[in-house]
Amino acid sequence: MLAGVVGVGLWAASNVVPMVWQDWGNWVFDHEVCDETATVKDYLAGKANEITRYVEGWLRLTPVAKVSIPKTSGPHTGRPSVQPPALSENTLIGRISIPRLHLSAIVREGVGRNTLGLAVGHIPGTALPGQSGNVGVAGHRDTLFLGLRDIKANDVVQFETLEGNYVYQVKSTEIVKPRNVSVLNAGQYAELTLVTCYPFTYIGSAPDRFIVKAREVSRGPVGEGLSANAKEDLRRDAETAVAPEEARVAARSGEVGFEVARHHSQTLAPGISIGIDDTDVTGQRVNGWMWIMPDRRTIWLRDQRTQDPVIFYGHHDGKRRELLITKVTSRSATGYFLMPGE
Repeated sequence: MLAGVVGVGLWAASNVVPMVWQDWGNWVFDHEVCDETATVKDYLAGKANEITRYVEGWLRLTPVAKVSIPKTSGPHTGRPSVQPPALSENTLIGRISIPRLHLSAIVREGVGRNTLGLAVGHIPGTALPGQSGNVGVAGHRDTLFLGLRDIKANDVVQFETLEGNYVYQVKSTEIVKPRNVSVLNAGQYAELTLVTCYPFTYIGSAPDRFIVKAREVSRGPVGEGLSANAKEDLRRDAETAVAPEEARVAARSGEVGFEVARHHSQTLAPGISIGIDDTDVTGQRVNGWMWIMPDRRTIWLRDQRTQDPVIFYGHHDGKRRELLITKVTSRSATGYFLMPGE
C-alpha cells in the first residue's frame, strides 16, 4: 500500500506540476500583454483561496519581468543585425502554439532541466521573435512537444510575445545528431527552429534530434492576428500540404520507391528485402520485416507508423540507410528506401 501511495504521488507530481506551471505562465502572459500586474496572490485567489499558502510555499512562484526585444525591420531581413540580449534563466518569453496540432506551451529562457520540466525553452544565443535570424526553441518529446510527431509542411506556428505576435509556416523537418548545432545557424530569412529528441517512442535517452524549420510569414502588434491576405495565403498552402517526408522524397533522386502488397515481399536493393505481414489503415501502421542479407540480420517492423523512418547502419560498411513508409492501404504499403551516398 505504501509503495502504491508513493507511486501515485510521483505520478501526480510529474503530471500536475507542469500543468500548474503552464497555467501560471499563461495567466501571467495574458496579464502582461494588457499591461496589468501579475502577482501570485491574484493568481491563487482566482483559483482557490484555500490553497494560496500551500502553492506559494511549494512552487515559490514569482512575477516575471517584461522582456524588451530589439526590433528589426521586417520578417525577411537576412542575417541578424542585433545581438540577442542576455536573459536570465527561466525568464518568460511568450507563448508558442500550433493550432492544427492543438499544441500550446509557454516559452521561457534556457534549456536547463528545471526550465524544460515546466515549459519549452528558448535556446540561448539564438534570435528572439521580432529579430532577424533563427529563433531556437527546445522541448521534451514526451510532454509539451509530443505533438511534433504529427507536424506537416505548411502548418502554422504562432509565437506570441509581450512585444508582438509572429506567425511562421513550417517548411521542412529533418533528423540530426545532437552534435549537429548548425541547424541553429542564421539563414537568409527570419525563421523558427523547433528541437526535440527523436525517436518519439524511444525508451531512455534518445540518440537523435527532430528538427522543424519554419519561416516567418507575418507579424503584428500584441493582440493582433493574421491579416486577411496572410490567412488566404496560408489557407491556399494548407490545401496542397504534404508531409515533410513526402516533400523530401519528391525533392531527391536516387531513392528506391516501393509498393509491397500484404503477405508479399520485395527486393529493395541487392541483398535487402522488405516483407509486409499486415496493415492498419486507421492507424497508418504496418507489421512486417526487413532482411539484410550482407549482415545476415532481420529488422522487425512492429506497429511501424507511416512517416517514422527506420534508420540503420550496415555492419560491413558502416553506412547509413533509411526506410520510410509513406502510405498504408488495406492491400499494400508504399514508401521509399534510401541507399548510402544519396
